[in-house]
Amino acid sequence: MEVLNNRGPTVFVVTIVLIILATVFIVLRLISKWGVTRKATSDDFVVIIAWLFAIGLSASIMIGTQIGLGAPDSEILPQWYDPLKRCVYSFTVLYNPALMSTKTAILILYHRLAAAHPFLRYASLFVMAVVNISGIVLTFLSIFQCHPISAAFTETNGTCIDIVALYLSSAPINVLTDLAILLLPLPILTSLRIEFRQKVILVATFIVGGFVAIVDVVRIVYLQEALKEERQINPSAPITATTRPANFTYHASFALMWSAVEVCVGIMCCCVLVLKPLVMRVMPKLLRAHHGHHHPNGTPESLLRSDIKDSRSLDRVHIGEVPGPPLSTSITHQIALPVSPRAEMSHIHSPMSPRPPTMPSIPEQPTDDEDGTMDFLEMLASEPPPEAPRVPLPPLEEEPTRWPRRSTILFHRRDTAQTSTTQEPSQNFFDFVNIKSKVPLTQLSAKEAWWPIMFVSILFFLWGFTYGLIGTLNMEIQNLLGYTPSHTIALHNAYWAAYFFGPLLVGYWVLKYQGFKATFMTGLAIYATGAMSFWPSSVLRSYAGFFISNFIVALGLTCVESVAANLFIALAGPGELSEARLNFAHAIQAVGSFISSFIAQKALFSAIDQEDLFRVQWCYLAVALFVVFLAIIFYYVPLSEAGDDNLEAMALQRLYNASLERGDKAFGIDARHLLLCSGICMMMIYAGAQEAVWYFWTPLVQDAKPGSDAFGNLAISHAAFAFGRFLAAGLCYFGIPPRISVGVFTFGAFVATLLAMVLPQGSTPLAMLILITFFEAPLFPTMFAIIIRGQGKHTKFASAALIMAAAGGAIWPSIAYVVDQGNSRSSLIVTVVLWGVSMLG
Repeated sequence: MEVLNNRGPTVFVVTIVLIILATVFIVLRLISKWGVTRKATSDDFVVIIAWLFAIGLSASIMIGTQIGLGAPDSEILPQWYDPLKRCVYSFTVLYNPALMSTKTAILILYHRLAAAHPFLRYASLFVMAVVNISGIVLTFLSIFQCHPISAAFTETNGTCIDIVALYLSSAPINVLTDLAILLLPLPILTSLRIEFRQKVILVATFIVGGFVAIVDVVRIVYLQEALKEERQINPSAPITATTRPANFTYHASFALMWSAVEVCVGIMCCCVLVLKPLVMRVMPKLLRAHHGHHHPNGTPESLLRSDIKDSRSLDRVHIGEVPGPPLSTSITHQIALPVSPRAEMSHIHSPMSPRPPTMPSIPEQPTDDEDGTMDFLEMLASEPPPEAPRVPLPPLEEEPTRWPRRSTILFHRRDTAQTSTTQEPSQNFFDFVNIKSKVPLTQLSAKEAWWPIMFVSILFFLWGFTYGLIGTLNMEIQNLLGYTPSHTIALHNAYWAAYFFGPLLVGYWVLKYQGFKATFMTGLAIYATGAMSFWPSSVLRSYAGFFISNFIVALGLTCVESVAANLFIALAGPGELSEARLNFAHAIQAVGSFISSFIAQKALFSAIDQEDLFRVQWCYLAVALFVVFLAIIFYYVPLSEAGDDNLEAMALQRLYNASLERGDKAFGIDARHLLLCSGICMMMIYAGAQEAVWYFWTPLVQDAKPGSDAFGNLAISHAAFAFGRFLAAGLCYFGIPPRISVGVFTFGAFVATLLAMVLPQGSTPLAMLILITFFEAPLFPTMFAIIIRGQGKHTKFASAALIMAAAGGAIWPSIAYVVDQGNSRSSLIVTVVLWGVSMLG
């Protein structure tokens, strides 16, 4: 039997140390803001409120450790039960307000200092709204967790909610908002033109804030220990204020301790952002530039304040005073304009020689950093300095030809380097892969389009990986939790229903007004949210949670892979290779599906039990973090765009080359509109036919050949699926007309489905099932490329409409579910009909 040592002393020491450190940082913040800069802002008062909540939270934990918190049940005295419940209740009530206030203080700081950066300003408001809405809801749920309320902190009987479920449900929100607070200012910070040492300190300060997200994960880990203990005894029993498992306070003590660490570290990170004025007073050498005190526009103050004594120093001051990027003293010396020695001597020794014209003084920029009192983030709030008037330098008679040449070089170098601080990264960042972001997407050559296509293909792999993982997960959840078939198909439909709403609500609008890069990042953010939401769903075995998680994940993928990535790859490069490129990218997606299904079966669900649901959460947490990292990479990678005017010009050129005219009609309907409408119908049919086979795969295999390995045959079918797309890519690349490929593969799918349905049991119908996946594989990418060709300025809308049609993946499998009456192969009737209609189209 495991011996449980009292965790109380450890919890007490860690908590008191952290609250003392948080208090010290609060004092330093007030000295820095109210003592040095003599400024009091709203975020100061909010962080003080957070500190007061943190004191109450820490006090409840420390008092609790003296009356049994952290001790096993055998060491808790009867008279400690009520006081211990009150301590735990106090912590529960104070935790969310403390965390909410801390995050709000940081976001207010972002908003206040981001006047020159609208993205950071509005994003801060959005994250602030999420933080406060969720925080208020969770606080009220914590206060009124029991009915009557007194049941939460006394021995009164009552009805209470599952408090562990409440904490686990809030975990994705906490982690995602932590990541948002960490990452929002990072692109701007990395583009600031400040000295390297200052930039390192500034960026490191924000990265330390990522520790808060790690702490939140650790806190949940310890909280789950109590949940595991309870699940072993009674899998369906909740953990409430009135019904708690054995040794609950022992297992939960570290979770409470890490909660205090999370809040205190957040307060310290919030305070350290505004300590520069105090540091500059106490340790000025730590943050001061090597070449003297720098003006906020990057000019060494020694140059701004120096007297102009001769023409050489005048030249240097001219260079320094013109607004531009920071120039170190050494660079200034290197590019200072030379003055002829004879000219210098003439000015010095000839009293009759004309004096050089006096350089009109340029007003010194006002700044709060005269004494080093400007906060780090004050840099973000300042607009680029106004352009100072250029003063013509006097020509030198001795060297009339050299002066204009040097001055031209000087001004050219200065103007080239002078760029405002924006959120756009340097376009040279990935020049080694020859990405030309300024060239329209439709004008890239095959060689230039290679690297962007390979990079965006990562999204296809991610889509396939997720689809395979979720599909396997849903099947295993059905077996583990005993969901009915109707519940399982509802989970499947939740995923595909998102394909109808995603393009309509998010994908199309972001793509139209912000471009491909913004659409990729938006979709990845939604996808990370959905992946994170699987965490509480798996641990709590919540059907509603799985349903919502499926929907959110697919909602993000409709923006990332379907609306944007399909169109990007179809347009990137020569138009005649669109089908080949898209089939190749979708083949990578099929490889991802194979890998994820194999991992899910062999690693995550090697032994089906309750522990699997605890393990799978880490997989989705890792996926979510990877997606966030991928979104950051997409921000920095320069990608070409395709404007509506470029797309319309390309469509008109194709019409001209084909000796057609704009507005040609077929059956009285504009040809482009007719192609799009028929394409939407075909896409809906294709998605339904494909999913009707994939969803019923296991029963279909058992009906076709009883006793065969469903997973092994699924792996073979995924391989056939990928091979079909690679083959179609090769055919299109070598000049086979895409419409011929669509016709051949559709006919093959129809014949294979018909044979799989009517042949007697054995290896032959099983082989036909695998052939179905082979023939259906290239249809979606090939048809997509065909349909969007010639849509002109409506190409982006056409892309969104085609993805919305994929919602047929929810409609037709549901119909097949109704048709299936004990013999799964009878459900193939629906698929046969769909392929037959496709051939007519």
